[in-house]
Amino acid sequence: MRSHFGCVTCRQRKVKCNEERPICGPCAKSSRDCVFSDCIFRHYSASDLAGDETGYATQTWVKVPSDLVFFQVKDPFADDEEPTFLLEKHRSITATPITPASEQEVIARSAHSSALPTKNGVLTAILVRHFKEGPSQWLDCFDTNAYYSIKVPVMVATRPMLKAAACALAAKHLHRMCQGDARRMLQLAHLRNSPLQWAVRGVDLKYESVRLYDEAIRYLKDAIRLEIPNSRRDEMFAVVAILCMYELIDAPGTEWRAHLSALPFLYCGTVDDFSSTSSLPNSLLHISRSVFWSLVRQDCLSAFINETQTRLNLFDLVIWRNFGLNISAHGHLLPPSVSSTTINTPISSSPSPHARVPSHSAWLEEDTLSNALVWIMGKIINFITSGDGINPGDYESPPGQRPCFGTTQEDLLERWKLLEFELTAWYDTLPDSFKPCGRTQLFLSNFDPTHQEPIPTPTENVGDADTIDAISFIIPMCAVTIQTYHMGRILLLSNMPQESTAIRSTVTARLRHYRQIAGLVVRHAREICGISLAGLPDAILSHTVQPLFVAGQCFEGDAERLLVVDLLRRVESDTGWATEYRVKELQKQWADGGLRCGR
Repeated sequence: MRSHFGCVTCRQRKVKCNEERPICGPCAKSSRDCVFSDCIFRHYSASDLAGDETGYATQTWVKVPSDLVFFQVKDPFADDEEPTFLLEKHRSITATPITPASEQEVIARSAHSSALPTKNGVLTAILVRHFKEGPSQWLDCFDTNAYYSIKVPVMVATRPMLKAAACALAAKHLHRMCQGDARRMLQLAHLRNSPLQWAVRGVDLKYESVRLYDEAIRYLKDAIRLEIPNSRRDEMFAVVAILCMYELIDAPGTEWRAHLSALPFLYCGTVDDFSSTSSLPNSLLHISRSVFWSLVRQDCLSAFINETQTRLNLFDLVIWRNFGLNISAHGHLLPPSVSSTTINTPISSSPSPHARVPSHSAWLEEDTLSNALVWIMGKIINFITSGDGINPGDYESPPGQRPCFGTTQEDLLERWKLLEFELTAWYDTLPDSFKPCGRTQLFLSNFDPTHQEPIPTPTENVGDADTIDAISFIIPMCAVTIQTYHMGRILLLSNMPQESTAIRSTVTARLRHYRQIAGLVVRHAREICGISLAGLPDAILSHTVQPLFVAGQCFEGDAERLLVVDLLRRVESDTGWATEYRVKELQKQWADGGLRCGR
């Protein structure tokens, strides 16, 4: 690697020095004396030497401390032209004191480094291949452009930050799937017949995943700290989405939420949230829809799990319109045949729950419809977590620090009706691809958790409580989207505000209403389980965890509860995606009757 100093003679002549020793190329050609400086600090200028031939005798020399610390900052966006061999070489912002002992260690390691490039390069290739075949599918299951499984594997060849993140996730997934058993690893389809199997034998994948994750984090910190070009923002936020998946594959924790704290860098808001003519900021012009919606899903998931508000502003119409949603000036989804800029008629504050919107003949593609549901789900989650607070974040404070006044029940009920109307309107516009293609009735009592396929049963003399339908869909993305829809229905029904006690109503009418809600909630929960029971591809299973968790909270029968537990555990065994934390939470709720303290 060049030192970027050159000899003193070439610096005086202002020519490029090739730094060959003892005589550099330019000095050899011109038959000049080639003088290299022994000091890495320059306490003089080239003009000083030109005016004083005795230069060295008049200089003031300082003693370099033995514990001097040097820093090397590597550009996270630089092309990855050199192979990366050792962890120490990746510590781009870590201070390393230069001592005689460390110099000896470097010399000792360099003796063995010649064998590392080949194996490390092959391991990287295998991890990128596994990322393409496995974890990238989790991010792409609602994206028809397949950004993470097609574009990212190409980009990692020249983007070190993206490569580190993708390889870290792939290594962690392999470790969770195989638990250190190389034989299980080699049974994977893309490794079974590969002649490169030797590269993963004896590799500590848990260590490799942590090492690569640490490397990706350092690159990401550099990218945030530096003046990053807008053209590379898409890459940076793709890394954030991948690192979120890295954390989420385990039980969600503070690290996952810390990655999502980068979302404010994504968008700073517009001057007028409800302006239909405002333009998208430059910071968002270079973010692809694929990356944006993968982050929106993470944001809504974090808000649901942690019972907080979403970080992104769901009422900023400019951003959502520019990323594919057709929204009216009042914040409601529209069919694409209706221009969002020409709709000015206010929507009724109390729409009928059975109101229908125009036919779906001119509606949207499946991935856009799935994204629209995520947007509505975010609004439902924000409604629930805001409680009756005047400000959305009031109920994120501890109980003793919340305001003692809030929104009236009538206002809350009006908000609820608007959300219920939006969810109904979305469902009524779905094309046939979102409709089930078949149902298979199964006995709950005969359900065998060890079987991977549903067990059909006769239908004579069968009660609804003893059976459950396995619901099949042609398109897996549509199946999980409908699961999310049923989850949204359950959340809305179970959080429906009561009418004011001042409104005259009989006890009989209220109890009948509560029983109707309980019945509807269980029906939606059985639909969620039925979709999972019919079998879904591994790539989509991680998106079924939260709907199954919500469904499990609705059941009172042992057979249905055992079914939910089995479906959740099957997700973890098939994909390596952690679900046991949800199983334990369900078991705890079933044991104490769902009682909670503090909220």
